[in-house]
Amino acid sequence: MAAKIRSDIKIGNLEKKLGLAKGAIRNPDGTDARSDKRLGTLQKEYERMYAGPPVRTSASMKSAADALKQAAAAKKAKASAAVAKPKKAATKAPATKKVATPTPRKK
Repeated sequence: MAAKIRSDIKIGNLEKKLGLAKGAIRNPDGTDARSDKRLGTLQKEYERMYAGPPVRTSASMKSAADALKQAAAAKKAKASAAVAKPKKAATKAPATKKVATPTPRKK
């Protein structure tokens, strides 16, 4: 019989113990759970949100992934819009460059 997993284990250690990839354990909203979060805290969040243990179906994983993709696309569009804005022209006159004169070499 396998030993039960304690609720005070951190998510990062649990992922290592079970041989899961980093970020495999998720929050109830579908985002990646922090590695220093305790399993008991995560269980309480699932109970509050769903009134039961976490159950993932392929449909819920797909909808969570779609929501994350949409959020990332919106963030990227917002960032590109901020970069695309033209900057105001400088009112200062351009600085003049000094021309370097070669110095004679000593023999």
